[in-house]
Amino acid sequence: MSRGACEPEPRSRLSRRLPVGFPSLQTGRLSLRQVRVADLDSLRTIYGDPQVMRHAADPVFTRAEHYVQTIDSMARGFSADQAIEWGIARRSDDALIGTVGLHNFRDTVAEVGCLLAAAHWRQGVMREAVGALQAFAKERLCLVRLEADIDAGNAASLALFAALGYVGAQRTAEQAVLLTKWL
Repeated sequence: MSRGACEPEPRSRLSRRLPVGFPSLQTGRLSLRQVRVADLDSLRTIYGDPQVMRHAADPVFTRAEHYVQTIDSMARGFSADQAIEWGIARRSDDALIGTVGLHNFRDTVAEVGCLLAAAHWRQGVMREAVGALQAFAKERLCLVRLEADIDAGNAASLALFAALGYVGAQRTAEQAVLLTKWL
């Protein structure tokens, strides 16, 4: 079945949705790359910050093993063809400042998730990262729709995703807002 101009990458004999090798994406200021053990200290500024985690599904991480488990979980999700989570790094020095990813795949739909260290808020970083993710989702995975499940109190994320063209706000049972973008 043809999906227009989108040509998915050749799939392995196991018919993976995601590429076999972890893809890196580049933007003007950012490198979206695989998170690695060397990023542990940077992960603490994200997952260990109550301000960043206030609207996240996970609690604030308080123990060192939580960060290692997160890296392992990201790698397992990709290997199992269930999710892809990039680290958002500055191209200038490769410092990890956030994460952005796709999960909850259903046919040609996936959910977007993202977190950004507070020191980098309101600088257009997440808009740039999600823009690269959207292009990858459309051009390489042939997805036709993305969803963002955002805590209803997270005004900054609601504004970001609205600016990126996500519409159709509907409340979920968890006091979140589900926004949709057609690619």
